[in-house]
Amino acid sequence: MPAHQLQFPELAAIDAANDCHSPVCTGASVALVAQVGGESGIQTGNEKRKGRKPSHANAAARKAAYRADKARVDFTDKPEIIAKLRETAGMLDCSVNELLQSMVRFAECNRNWKQVGLYGARNNGALQ
Repeated sequence: MPAHQLQFPELAAIDAANDCHSPVCTGASVALVAQVGGESGIQTGNEKRKGRKPSHANAAARKAAYRADKARVDFTDKPEIIAKLRETAGMLDCSVNELLQSMVRFAECNRNWKQVGLYGARNNGALQ
C-alpha cells in the first residue's frame, strides 16, 4: 500500500487482502469518501465550525479593555534607588514593574502598615 494512501477501518474490512485501491471504493460511505478527498477535494471536517466570536473588534480595543481593567500607579524616587531596582530586576530576570508588584504584595502581606506606620522619618512632609 502506498505511504500517501489513508487507511480506515471500514476500508480494511472491505480490503482484507490489503490490495491497493483508489480512494473511492464501492460500498464506502459518502462521509468516508469526503474525508479521503474524493471528487470534491480534501475537506477537513471543520467547514461548519467557526469557533467563538471575538470579544473585541480589533487589537486596539482588546488592549484598551485590558488597560481599563488595571489600576496604574506611577513610581518616582531618587535615581540611585531606581538604578538599584533595575539592577535587582536584571538579576531576577524580570521587569521593574514585576519587581515592584512583588515587593508591594510582600509588604502588604507581612506588615500592618496602619498600626506600625512608615519606615524612616518625615522632613517637611516628605519621607526621608
